[in-house]
Amino acid sequence: MTGQSSRYLLAQRRVFTLLVVTLLLSVSLMSCGDHSRRELRVAVDASFQPALEALRPQFESHCRCRLQITAGASGLLYSQIRADSADPAFDLMLSADSARPVLLEKAGLTVPASRQAFARGQLAVWANPVVSKSKSSGFSQLSMQLTKSGAMLTPRQLILLLGRGKHKLVVADPQLAPDGDAAVKMLKKLRLWPRVKNRVVYAGHSGHAQIMLHQGEGDLGVIPYSQALASGRRGQYMRIPEQFHPPIELQMVILRGTRQRTLAIRLLQYLRSDAVQRKLPELGFRAAE
Repeated sequence: MTGQSSRYLLAQRRVFTLLVVTLLLSVSLMSCGDHSRRELRVAVDASFQPALEALRPQFESHCRCRLQITAGASGLLYSQIRADSADPAFDLMLSADSARPVLLEKAGLTVPASRQAFARGQLAVWANPVVSKSKSSGFSQLSMQLTKSGAMLTPRQLILLLGRGKHKLVVADPQLAPDGDAAVKMLKKLRLWPRVKNRVVYAGHSGHAQIMLHQGEGDLGVIPYSQALASGRRGQYMRIPEQFHPPIELQMVILRGTRQRTLAIRLLQYLRSDAVQRKLPELGFRAAE
């Protein structure tokens, strides 16, 4: 009887131990599955961040991965990539120009043949509520006229909007942000620069420019159309025809040091897909040529 009790207790302990091991293994596998979910580190120009945030749920769902997005001016992101080339912090870069991707390619820091255009940027004139409602600025009246007729801004209208008064004009740093560079070149082409250069307030990048405008640090802004759309009803804006400013071609490159090359290629293909290219105008961009 004593021997049978001992064997019974031993069997019970084995069953209990097996259950505990099975439970721990299940928890471990669940934890591992959650934390080992593939992650793609994306450096993106701030002008495209709102669009990428809108597009990410579908991509993440399809590839069962996460996008770790770092937004900033293309110039600063490029400098960081060059400085960290031995141990890159990103898997790919979405730049708001072609110049930086070309430089990375020439430096041998990209996956061969990965440089691709994926969108074309547009600019807009944005006014805070005080300026947009001011009769002296003519912004609100002109906006209503253009909305009703479906017309676009003319050079004369743009000159009247930006050249009149003493409004502070917010523009992203042209040395770092491609949209800021395009804005300054447009102002010079329209011979507005002598009138506005002393009223220009520079932002670090387009996202920063939008924040400054919302906080009242500027009255008017020449910012990416995508940022104007993302701002909703916090101000009034009008799109600037593309022919007024230099082309803003957004290009992407996969960085040589990536450990997620297949996943990076999938994002490249996704952004170049017909479905995304058709959706870009809703997000403030033109399809890539």
